Amino acid sequence: MFDATLGEVATIRDYRPGDAPALWTLSTLPNVGHTADATVPIELPAARAAPSQFADLADIPAHFIGPGGVFLVAEHHGHPVGMGGFRPNSRGQAEVLRVRIHPALRRTGVGRALMEGLESRAADHGFREMSLDTATNMPEAMAFYRALGYRETARETRPEWTWTLVYYTKQLFPAQ
Repeated sequence: MFDATLGEVATIRDYRPGDAPALWTLSTLPNVGHTADATVPIELPAARAAPSQFADLADIPAHFIGPGGVFLVAEHHGHPVGMGGFRPNSRGQAEVLRVRIHPALRRTGVGRALMEGLESRAADHGFREMSLDTATNMPEAMAFYRALGYRETARETRPEWTWTLVYYTKQLFPAQ
């Protein structure tokens, strides 16, 4: 069980099945442009189902934990306010997916603590490298990952997209 406290702001812990409805709502909150918004209520309404664009959130244990990955939740006063997971990809990396932070708690260190938790757990699982992607229409996310030491490795665009997908990696070092 993983549990790390970030002062009074949040606790980073392992996913629990009861988290899913709030995480489904969190996954659909704005993530493009300037997204920090202290007016969004901390307690999120429970969604009835995982959003279709993130079908893997319908069964987090099967899509993340079962395949050798991890899914962490940031909790603030008993409410899920952040999430993110990783699972092995075909290149043997820990692929980071579904990182979201509640708009009221962005730029407070919750995202950094969540990513540090994921990186620590990936190293504990024997991974030597993390990988992730984000899009050019999310400049705050791009800056966030660069500040955490991720380096850009490739870009991809398609005619039907209005953005460019940016791929990042970060080398991990085993705990001493």
